[in-house]
Amino acid sequence: MPPSYCLTHLGSAAVREHLQRPGGDVVMVPVGSCERHGNPFTPLGLDALVTLALVERAAARAQVLYTPLVPFGYTPHHMGAVGEGAGTVCLSAETYRRLLEDVGRSLIYHGFNKIVYVSEHTFNAEAAQDVLFSLRFRTGAIAAFYSGRECPQVAQILGSPPERLASDLEASLALALLPEGSFELEPYLRHGYQVHAPAWLGPAFRKRAGTGLRVAYQGAENITLGMDDRDFVSPILRPAGPEEQAEERASADKGRRILDATATHLAAFAESFKPLKVSVSNRDFPERAR
Repeated sequence: MPPSYCLTHLGSAAVREHLQRPGGDVVMVPVGSCERHGNPFTPLGLDALVTLALVERAAARAQVLYTPLVPFGYTPHHMGAVGEGAGTVCLSAETYRRLLEDVGRSLIYHGFNKIVYVSEHTFNAEAAQDVLFSLRFRTGAIAAFYSGRECPQVAQILGSPPERLASDLEASLALALLPEGSFELEPYLRHGYQVHAPAWLGPAFRKRAGTGLRVAYQGAENITLGMDDRDFVSPILRPAGPEEQAEERASADKGRRILDATATHLAAFAESFKPLKVSVSNRDFPERAR
């Protein structure tokens, strides 16, 4: 067993040895983001921190190698107004896809047959579909994207009503991953946000949380719009409550339990990839010098 499953911590000899093991041809690629969230107290890199934590835990359990974190992603709707100082760093769709494909082609070149991109930022997965097709059709390798924080245990662990799940989830994860004392829970939980259809669409449209850029029209939730998050997210300020109530809703312990449950699911998925028979027809990557 290597001291670490991260490629940057290993020498070439260790990578070659791992590739020779049964199921050693599976590799994970954590993809992060640096984006503003609906709550102004949410760290810009929370999705990246959670993604890397999940991959590290899952890799150790499944004994699967992984690459370093890709720190930026596809976040055009989280930029905020020009000059506002939101802090988001957004890759264009072309740059983002080129980056993921070059990483995948490099890994396939060396002998990996099954690439699993992982991200807690849902739009990273949606923008990467072309890459999954391209890697499959050009090389024969299998590429998958594992995304989202959803697992059956999350609602049970948090015990939150649906309208609070996102805030309580992010707060718990931040408490679990950030240095002690660097994240203040009470002001975070006071500053929430509500999701709604853009006002400029008119009264016939509805929107609910967790649906990306989709809106519903006359009950059918099948319309996707290109819009900024300012169009459908409005900040709200909740009344201050006792500190004990805040800790009941979100805590570092809950965050660790959520990470553990989600990492267990990701590890099981990685394990399921190991026995798959894959015939890679093209490993060469001559475009690397373009």
